Amino acid sequence: MKFFEIKNNYESKPVVYVDMDGVLSDFFGEVARQHEVDYWREIHRKDLGIDQVAQDPGFFKNLPPMPNAGRLMSGVINLAKTYSILTSPLLSDVDQSSEEKFDWLSRHLKNHQPRSIILDHEKYRYAKQANGTPNILIDDWETNIRLWEANGGIGILHKDSEWRETLTRLRDALQGDVTVDEYELAVLEDDDEVASTNINKLYTSRQVLKYVTGIHHEYHLEKPILKHKSWILKDVPLSTLKTPEFVHQDDPYRRVIDINWDHVKKITRKDIVRRPVVADNDGWVLDGNHRVTAARAAGLETIPTLIPYTS
Repeated sequence: MKFFEIKNNYESKPVVYVDMDGVLSDFFGEVARQHEVDYWREIHRKDLGIDQVAQDPGFFKNLPPMPNAGRLMSGVINLAKTYSILTSPLLSDVDQSSEEKFDWLSRHLKNHQPRSIILDHEKYRYAKQANGTPNILIDDWETNIRLWEANGGIGILHKDSEWRETLTRLRDALQGDVTVDEYELAVLEDDDEVASTNINKLYTSRQVLKYVTGIHHEYHLEKPILKHKSWILKDVPLSTLKTPEFVHQDDPYRRVIDINWDHVKKITRKDIVRRPVVADNDGWVLDGNHRVTAARAAGLETIPTLIPYTS
């Protein structure tokens, strides 16, 4: 996470956070153009990754603005007076992508600089202030909005072509016409903690694969599991785990996954404790994307995870 702050005195008013990629800059359109496809998700079918293009020097620095980004920001400034930027860095190249994003923002927002610029893929951590005041996020990615709302903030799912609707929702939120709904997740129920007696237990790759295929009859990531002889169960910080729907531009396995939030809401705390997720050495989840998302929505800090064992 990188953080640049101009001023930090919000006086208990909601902070308006604006995403960059897909809201201000045309990240996905540029990826599609450089891969010569009509829609960015098609690159997965060509076994290509977004990060292969996004790591090129100058990629973020030279992104074109979204067609209606200027209209959106004029409205945000008119309504809120001040705003902040909250954007995810490219995890496979944090330093370069962060530097280029700062450069892009300084050039394109030079007449009305943001109060702060935060680069962090865990956006939901800024959903509300220490005194409970909900903050507002304008973002084009549904998972970011869902997690933001689950953690007490007000989320506005943005589409460039519907910028007027975004501003209408922002106006209502700033006027107090939008309330923070009680986000009902089964994982938040007041059930007893289930102590895991298997933490630090070792498993073979075959045992882990059998466990995963017992959950998913059609499973396609056998190789990343079988390449490691031994696995160990640990309580792993959620901040170290990566899911493709959460940090979509970096997934090394080229997956296209849309989180089913009806399913997420049914996941209980016991489900999370009793059914560990599986992750590789870099924290990419190989099984358990919905459980990880439910844990984030519930504000949990750690989750039982099977990871490769290194002696």
